Amino acid sequence: MSKKIIFIGPSGAGKTTLRKIFFEGENSNKLLEYTLEPTYGEESLILRLPGINQDVGIFDLAGQENERWLDTDEKAIFYDSKLILIVIDITTNFDDITAFIKKVIEIRNNLTPSTIIYVFLHKIDLVSQKRIRDYKSIIKSEFLKEKLLSFLFTSLKKKYFTKTFSYFIDIMKICLHDLISDEGLLFNIIDESLKLIHQIDKEVVLPKENLSEKLNRPKKLINYLIESLVRKKHIEVSNVEGKELLSLTEKGKNIYKDIFQKFSSSILTNVGEESIISESSLDRKLPPFIGAFIADKDGKNLSKLELFENALEEFISNNVPTDGSIVPVELDLIPMFISALEKFSLELNIQDLTGFSLKGTNLKMHVFGFEDYTVTIFMNPDVNIKAIENKINNCFKNLFDKYKTEFEKSVITGQIDNLYPAMKEGRKWLSELNDSYQSKVINSEIFDNKQAKDLYSKIDGLYNEISKQFSITLEKIKKLKVSVMKSILENNFEELKKIAKIAEEIRTKYST
Repeated sequence: MSKKIIFIGPSGAGKTTLRKIFFEGENSNKLLEYTLEPTYGEESLILRLPGINQDVGIFDLAGQENERWLDTDEKAIFYDSKLILIVIDITTNFDDITAFIKKVIEIRNNLTPSTIIYVFLHKIDLVSQKRIRDYKSIIKSEFLKEKLLSFLFTSLKKKYFTKTFSYFIDIMKICLHDLISDEGLLFNIIDESLKLIHQIDKEVVLPKENLSEKLNRPKKLINYLIESLVRKKHIEVSNVEGKELLSLTEKGKNIYKDIFQKFSSSILTNVGEESIISESSLDRKLPPFIGAFIADKDGKNLSKLELFENALEEFISNNVPTDGSIVPVELDLIPMFISALEKFSLELNIQDLTGFSLKGTNLKMHVFGFEDYTVTIFMNPDVNIKAIENKINNCFKNLFDKYKTEFEKSVITGQIDNLYPAMKEGRKWLSELNDSYQSKVINSEIFDNKQAKDLYSKIDGLYNEISKQFSITLEKIKKLKVSVMKSILENNFEELKKIAKIAEEIRTKYST
């Protein structure tokens, strides 16, 4: 089975350059130095991902023929696309950008409503911070109600290159999300359930037949969610004049409205905004591991283990808009959220959430389940958790064994003062874990996503060094760059170690 990604945008916006760099392994400096010939018609390629038994078709539509793609029967090329990537030069007039995006959205809504659209406002190195802020205001006013739509601010200049590459990796993972992991499937079901519950709660009583259209989701998925939630007694169905009406039960209100609505307000936002305007303090200072919550199985928070005082609040809150558009997260609700997820996961015959992860642009959250406790650890999103999962698991197991009496007393009494020695020991261990992880990364004993992205840039530079004399080796290097992307998508860190070794051998042989 294959997936389909379409690039579209005005001529000269950078579609073909992005495609050639991130999907064909071409050298970024070389492509930026010379103007590419315009694309005619459509160019396509197949990205093969054997590790997950999947092919991705990439279609690059000529910008000077946009009238053909948007206003004639040839708009049928958008059918069955998984993703539409709109690339627009950010220096273009505001009104022209808005009109173009709305035209593509209209076609998507009519022909393939489940397709996700990403808008790349590209070449941000050419504009001021004020212009970018202005664009964000326009996005909020013009596109807030649109579904399955996200905006990214990008550039191929050195300052922004790695982050732009990160966006392509994340987009590819979204394209392949149904094949990547059970955790992804679980979160998608939870996410969709929350949206369904939110819609019912908002309207109090809602006809079942209207849900598919309101949520822009397939009827098959809606029916599955309704059946699951009815069995859990979270919603109830009433028949009135031949119509099935949905409403929340008291149990549903208590579980979802009081816990999920507070924690998950951002899930209900349709327009995603991400920016790589400048390298943030978070990028410079974020350690591999920041802290963890330890809770009982009912979600009651017993202790908060942090690398330093208020570390979790500092890093979770970093880069959150202060204009009131996002409700600040109440950190103490996170263990309750995990507990509710764990109970809901029984619907999928999952015994616990050990190994469950959620990843954002700033942080990654990973759950470790124990017999009586749940540990939710927060880390840098680039961390390769699989490489040290056993080490973390054993540490907390030993902590629970050593302070067994203290933890049991805290569960019964609700008092946590007696856990101070355990938390002091845990903070010291967390610091040692960071040192150990960073040492292993530096010595290439393990690979993580940051290394992988840096490796891509290094191999891209290697292309320049030997570009004139060694065409055969250049093709090998191009394949190495594509292999880096594939290995990241497949979480194949062992393959990344092999690629790094081959790249170093080539560098030693050919570099002066």
